[in-house]
Amino acid sequence: MSGDTVTGKALQFTNDNKHAYAYSGAVASSASQLVILDFYTNSEYIIAKFQPFYRSDSGNNISYRIKFNDIEIAGVELTSSRDYTPYDEIHLIIPPFTNVVVTHANISGGSNEAGMNVTGKVGMPQRVGNLNE
Repeated sequence: MSGDTVTGKALQFTNDNKHAYAYSGAVASSASQLVILDFYTNSEYIIAKFQPFYRSDSGNNISYRIKFNDIEIAGVELTSSRDYTPYDEIHLIIPPFTNVVVTHANISGGSNEAGMNVTGKVGMPQRVGNLNE
């Protein structure tokens, strides 16, 4: 198992497939929504925690949006990098065969770096049908 930290838009899994994660890294924001994470789930579901972040003392407002299959599911706005609280975390269950897209925008018009960390526990759907097959 590699000790490297992986950033990018893709979903990663631990070697035992019990946990999943996606780290966007710090990405420059703009006034328009930029895609910072974009991944698909397969037959698994994920009990996920989305953790937005940005680093700046300028007080810019960063808006985050989470979409499942092009439907906006959740979002949060951070007004300062010092305002982070556990209430900014978004807890969601990601269903199987879902396209997850996370965007951010600086709605104050600045260009701060911001990102999203997603971590979760992987589950598999229960088997349906006759167990003696």
